[in-house]
Amino acid sequence: MKKIKYALAILLPGAALLILLAITSSKKIDIPKTWDMEEIKRFHLHPPNRNVKVKYVPEDIYYNLKEFVLYKNYPLYVKEYEPENYQDSLASLAPEIAVDFSKLVTEEDWIKAGKLVFNMPASLTPANTPLFLDSAFINLTGLEMLPDGEYPYGRYVQTPEGLMRGILSCASCHTKVTEDGELIEGGQGDFIFDRQFGFIVERFSIPIPPDPDGSVVFAPWVDYDERFKKWTSKDQKLALKAIPPGVMVRQGGGVISPIAIPSLFGIKDIKYMDRTGLMKHENIGDLMRYAAFNQGLDMFNKYDDYIPMSGFESHEQITPEEEWSHPFGYANRRYSDEQLYALAKYVYSLEPPENPNKFSAELLERGEVIFAEQGCVTCHPPPLFTNNKLLPATSDFEIPEEDKQELDIFNISVETDPFLAMKTRRGTGYYKVPSLRGAWMREAFFHNGNLASVEDVLDPARLEESYVPTGFKPHDLETMAVKGHPFGLELNKEDKSALVAYIKSL
Repeated sequence: MKKIKYALAILLPGAALLILLAITSSKKIDIPKTWDMEEIKRFHLHPPNRNVKVKYVPEDIYYNLKEFVLYKNYPLYVKEYEPENYQDSLASLAPEIAVDFSKLVTEEDWIKAGKLVFNMPASLTPANTPLFLDSAFINLTGLEMLPDGEYPYGRYVQTPEGLMRGILSCASCHTKVTEDGELIEGGQGDFIFDRQFGFIVERFSIPIPPDPDGSVVFAPWVDYDERFKKWTSKDQKLALKAIPPGVMVRQGGGVISPIAIPSLFGIKDIKYMDRTGLMKHENIGDLMRYAAFNQGLDMFNKYDDYIPMSGFESHEQITPEEEWSHPFGYANRRYSDEQLYALAKYVYSLEPPENPNKFSAELLERGEVIFAEQGCVTCHPPPLFTNNKLLPATSDFEIPEEDKQELDIFNISVETDPFLAMKTRRGTGYYKVPSLRGAWMREAFFHNGNLASVEDVLDPARLEESYVPTGFKPHDLETMAVKGHPFGLELNKEDKSALVAYIKSL
């Protein structure tokens, strides 16, 4: 009997462990449905013109689109830095699925898979096609690379069709390389895709049409002034070359109103996404939907009778047999719900790098006092340093009654340039209050990235028409006032230095 009891004492813990493992492995992850029409209607804000009716791609058409396949991928290098026979060695490898989502169990498993999705290129071209990525091009555009010559904004992908060169991953726009060569995934991206494209079309005399139907840039319900109506193909090229690091063209805003790239650190706490608060963020499913829209599905939104994707008049024309691209992006492929869930888990897990700025306690204490005295704390209260609210783009924007009920609005305008919020397809009539966390590592401030530093934001000279913006400046303007957000402009030198130090410490 003692032997039996001893045997049971040994076996039972093992049996309990096996049972626990079985329960854990069989636990079903509750993955939100990405293309849930009721959720999409809830989370997507309306254009400022409330007479415009918006319809989204129907659920059955969305889920009939082909899914991206997540193959194993490899670093891409600037031409002179690529290891000898590197492409040949990659081409000799067999295609390999990077992750089996059915086997993911732990939170760490999903985050690791999400990092792969984050770096998964959405647009592939054969690796043997001409590559303009050489040192001369790097010097010409100011593009950053890693110390070993790696180009962190694209990847090689081995597929059943052969070795491909890939771009347009999440990492393409949300990767930053510091002056010291440190790679920061999730920081305000410094990939100058638009400037790169502008130099390529100039170098090889590639014509760019002026986008007459507005598929990339315009909202058809807006009457644009003569300045933009006169833009030519040359203007399109020059406009692209004018886009600095930290700013990029997005469909719906275009070269007329490029957008400062956000940092992804702490995004789990942010209630509205896009500079205009275009999409609500109340749960992980909303981040999944945001990624799906911004990978190209927003080009199929139907505004009254207008679909931005050139040549389309109805959603029924969307078929999985064809692939489409538009001048600044890619459309008609979708991530699986599992891929988007993993991606969202990874983005939520991102942590900022250590802040290299060191300030005295006395200076920071003084800066915190000034931060409160200047009213900064009203819109940027700790710990998030944003009140997570929307501000009307202009003081005369009439807030609809339904918005007062459904949105979190702080009814004060800081009177920055209203174009993006009022005259583009990304417009909502509002700008969201951004978080100041991580401001020390950004190089594009205000929604168009017109200012390159915190110091520039606090420089009163920017209000003058003779001012030359330190960030994005339209190619057809020599000077331009960067108006609005007047807080802290009248501080003396010492107080301004203290405020800058405090903001850069966040």
